[in-house]
Amino acid sequence: MKYILPILLTITLLIIWACNEETAKPRAEWGYDYFPLEIGMVWNYEMDSITFRPQVGGVLHDSVHLLVRETLVDTLRDLENKLWYRGERYDRYSDSLPWRFRQTFLLYRDRRKAIRREDNLEFVKMTFPVEQYKNWDGHVAFDENKPIEVAGESMIIYQGWDYVYEYVDENETIHNRSYDSLCLINSVDSEIEIEEEHPDIEGQAVEAFNRRFAVEKYARGIGLVYREMEVMDRANCPLWFDHPDTLIEKSWCITPWNEAVDAGFIIRQWLVE
Repeated sequence: MKYILPILLTITLLIIWACNEETAKPRAEWGYDYFPLEIGMVWNYEMDSITFRPQVGGVLHDSVHLLVRETLVDTLRDLENKLWYRGERYDRYSDSLPWRFRQTFLLYRDRRKAIRREDNLEFVKMTFPVEQYKNWDGHVAFDENKPIEVAGESMIIYQGWDYVYEYVDENETIHNRSYDSLCLINSVDSEIEIEEEHPDIEGQAVEAFNRRFAVEKYARGIGLVYREMEVMDRANCPLWFDHPDTLIEKSWCITPWNEAVDAGFIIRQWLVE
């Protein structure tokens, strides 16, 4: 009997704590409306992309401008009874062409997180409440070292990412469209430099560079309004080569990233309506 009172007291305190946590912040302050979910929602975007495709004798810069449409068409429940929204993604090159179906995706939101599942990968896009400088692991559902195929090349894209709210509820204009309450999520911004021995020349140093950059912007009551990704690898860049009088730096090693990339892509996507 002497143990019952402490146990009941502990349970009561936990219930009070949970209730206080729910009532301490109004629902709007948790930021759920940054990730709205409703069947029939439609997002129309424009997207510019460059894919770096290795070819015999060089790398092809494949540039594309697309119109992109995403719409939520249905719901389903998984084995844990979680409610998922099924979306469909379409694109086309111009208004005069029909939409082309590209893929399905799934969206989910609960009290603590918002998830997007596509291409057999699950991303934690947001955590709640939405607060400036709050960070989280967006790839907890899969191995960040998982190789991803890009234009026939295997790349480690998501290694070392750390999602963080850089700002919340800011006014901003994106491509002539104004937003009153915008939050910015910075996932990664890094250039990794690796120095190693040349695979063919003894005593010759080479450098490999990996560029990773990703941000997303969400607006209250709308959802994703802007995203940008830069995933670029540059390998086997000779630091120096022998010359009778001196050591001369290879000029292409210091050219801009997008002029000397072996593999990768750049994406910029923004909401138009």
